[in-house]
Amino acid sequence: MDTHYPPPLPAAARQAPQRRSAWPWILGALGLGGIGLIALVIFGFFSAVATGLKEGPAFVGKSKQFNKTVIRSGSPERIAHIDLEGIITASRSHGQSSMVDDFHDLVDAAVKDDSVKAIVIRINSPGGEVTASDRLHRIIRLADEHKPVISYLDTIAASGGYYAACGSRHIISHPTTFTGSIGVIMQSVKYRDLIEKVGVSMEVYKSGALKDLLSGVRETSPEEITLVNELVQETYTRFLEVVSASRNKSVEDLRASTLTDGRIFSGKQALAAGMVDQNGFIEDAYDHAMELAGVSGASVIRYSPKIGIFDVFSQFSSASDSRSRVEIDVSERLLPRLQCGVPLYLHLDGY
Repeated sequence: MDTHYPPPLPAAARQAPQRRSAWPWILGALGLGGIGLIALVIFGFFSAVATGLKEGPAFVGKSKQFNKTVIRSGSPERIAHIDLEGIITASRSHGQSSMVDDFHDLVDAAVKDDSVKAIVIRINSPGGEVTASDRLHRIIRLADEHKPVISYLDTIAASGGYYAACGSRHIISHPTTFTGSIGVIMQSVKYRDLIEKVGVSMEVYKSGALKDLLSGVRETSPEEITLVNELVQETYTRFLEVVSASRNKSVEDLRASTLTDGRIFSGKQALAAGMVDQNGFIEDAYDHAMELAGVSGASVIRYSPKIGIFDVFSQFSSASDSRSRVEIDVSERLLPRLQCGVPLYLHLDGY
């Protein structure tokens, strides 16, 4: 029996397989991304709530711009711990607030928090700008009028760092702390010989003889030296007055003392000289804060700035300004960002 099969269709008549659209994959990826973003927001929300619950009812619903971390759990009364760390400056970078502004906001929040009975300022700073140091001193002094403020001098609390500490009611230093460096420094870089070697000259048109004070392209005149020394001595006298008010020593005695010739000294030496009230550890500062506040077993809470999502966007925006340029800057790791001709309460550590 013969079996007849239909002839095969020509190649042109065969149906080509349909190409699958990429849109389902794109939509799926967008959907998953959206779900992930929503999940991230929800996770951040519940993390914030959990942190607030951990810190206690007094902190739930408080200002969102601060982190409040429990260092030591205890009674509802609280001791606020605030760090003052790094080169003291009022300069702002990338649109962010300065360290002085951040410190002011943290102290102000602690003062306004009724559950906070005293404040401990942990200082780890070699000092910095004169005006910024003076502002920190005033912030601490005004806060101490409302609640006891204790300064704890950590690894280094020199020059402007010690200046700021003098605004507090009680100063405790670790025995090995480097402190002191009481004095003022003002610098100018002279580069006239260098630019002459490369064949560069500078023409200066000025309205007065001292308009280009401390210019680097010429020698400093005797008149300039006199003027700058007067400014430095005036600022130095203000430093001595701050120390005098804090340590109950006369300005004349301080000026004649080797403690105010710019040298640094250890926390043990500072105690022997009456420049601090006590040697100890940060826990001793907490305990003394409770004693001054008349409480016991209080919780210790660290106040610190909170980096929000808008701060992150600001950083990205700042980074995008330099689209075609890559900079590797290690100067801040080696030396503080100092401006010539600016008076400083700063221990320069051999610079």
